[in-house]
Amino acid sequence: MTDLLYHSAPAAVRDLSERLAKRLAKLPADEGARLQALLMIHPHERPRMVLTGQYSSGKSTLIHALTDEGAEVVIDSAVATDTVDVFDWDGLVDLVDTPGVQAGLDRHDDLAEEALRSADLVLFTVTVDLFDDRLVSHLRHVTEDLRKAPQLLVVVTKSRSLAAAQGVREAAVREALGIFADRVPWVECDAKTYIDGLHEVDPARAARRIEASNLPALKDLINTIARERGDLARFRVPLQQVALVAGEALASLANDANEEAVLAVLARQRRALTNRRDLVDSALERQATEFRTTCIRAAERLADAAESIEDADSPDWSQLEPASQALNDELNVANERFLQGVREVLDFQLSDFTSEVREIEASPYAHQLTELVIQGDVGAEPIAVDAGMTRPKDGKPGRSPAWGREAAKHLKKFSENWGAGEGVKKAAGSPGHKIVYNVGKHVGIKFKPYQAVRWANNIGRIAKVGSVVLPVALEAYAVVRDEREEQKATREKVRRRNSLIANVLSQSDDIARRTLVNVREELNAEFGAAIREIDEVNRTVLDNRAMRGELDRDIRAIQVEAHAMLDRLDVGAIG
Repeated sequence: MTDLLYHSAPAAVRDLSERLAKRLAKLPADEGARLQALLMIHPHERPRMVLTGQYSSGKSTLIHALTDEGAEVVIDSAVATDTVDVFDWDGLVDLVDTPGVQAGLDRHDDLAEEALRSADLVLFTVTVDLFDDRLVSHLRHVTEDLRKAPQLLVVVTKSRSLAAAQGVREAAVREALGIFADRVPWVECDAKTYIDGLHEVDPARAARRIEASNLPALKDLINTIARERGDLARFRVPLQQVALVAGEALASLANDANEEAVLAVLARQRRALTNRRDLVDSALERQATEFRTTCIRAAERLADAAESIEDADSPDWSQLEPASQALNDELNVANERFLQGVREVLDFQLSDFTSEVREIEASPYAHQLTELVIQGDVGAEPIAVDAGMTRPKDGKPGRSPAWGREAAKHLKKFSENWGAGEGVKKAAGSPGHKIVYNVGKHVGIKFKPYQAVRWANNIGRIAKVGSVVLPVALEAYAVVRDEREEQKATREKVRRRNSLIANVLSQSDDIARRTLVNVREELNAEFGAAIREIDEVNRTVLDNRAMRGELDRDIRAIQVEAHAMLDRLDVGAIG
């Protein structure tokens, strides 16, 4: 046992503290610093006995009595102690007076909790009114969560203020202690009776009061605990602190619903962007197909006009000029309709996408992330590793996860870009608005005018379509002497028609291609940037989840080892 107390235990404290400190450094800065501070154990030379209990349970009066009125303690029926005060008791023990817990003051509870963590000995005070549910909960927090059972003494105060049947108080204490009923001693006393005895002039009366107070029995029991467990407690306290800090770190690493929510929202956003991009592409292709079809039909009407002139008994080639102008007009109208159709497709699809984004924002998962966005607006230094969303404690808001700031910025930006305003037209500055604006600004490719020339009655007449000069071969075959000549003429007509249509189709294809290339460049820039941002946030959350899993395993192992050493020390305390 000597080796355990003076070698194994301190070695375990050093090793576990160092290992845990390294893991805590990987948590978000504020959470890591808070837990690092809790891990620091300030050494004290004498055993430290902390009094805890509900407000007005007689802690301050008990200290006043234990020190034979040497401690300058404020005694009041109201909530008196609002600080942690340390009093020297006979040079053997530091008595620590804490604020009463469960008085409706969070600060009091926090101060008491901090003092209890570093306690070598704990006096848990309860009046003769005994335990209610809240006080039982606090007692079990001390025995189970803080693992102070081997260092605990339950004191029933004000024992002479109310009589009780034999065994009633013992039964109440044992029930409140639960599994620790046989391991934690208890005593009842009346500190006020003891103090009254100190002021008695008659020695006999003074002795009877002091004996009736049962404070001497309490003192003996405290001294016994101080002597037998003082050194042991020096090892237990830092081990308890390691286990407690590890437990809080594990709580902060626990999977949080916000993580699942943000991944779900990111997935819906990405799916919506990808699907919408496909819908826009399909709609634009339909516009391009309709445009080409309109242009081909216009070219066919000019070819029909030329063949009609050619087939006439007396060809009047001057009629080709208005037919050519009609082609130019039809092609220009088709071009304007195509460009307008492209704008309408973009306007409708992006406005409809805005509605889809708003549906995502109205989803339960998105509502769940509202607080995350608010916290992201507050601002904090970005860090690389996420410990997950820390759980709220005692109604206080939880800390944002390390990925929270980045996710919050994305969610806010995505909403402003794709879900803001009343449709794309009114969402000035949004990606949708910029796409529509740039299409109108940069896309305006025109047909080169088709020009008819004067027609002669000889072979070699030409028609100029844009910058391309093609033989039109509109000569009249007045005499077809044999089948070969007739077939040649037919082939020439087909070639001429195809050449004319091919030239118009070439220009319409070029206009459609260049227009859609321009539009797609705009779409790719905005949709691509949004998808890349979603993927980056998603990767950050998933990477941090993997890191959190590794941290969870390491810290859980540290906690298990700390508990195992505490269990070995508990055996020594009992023995």
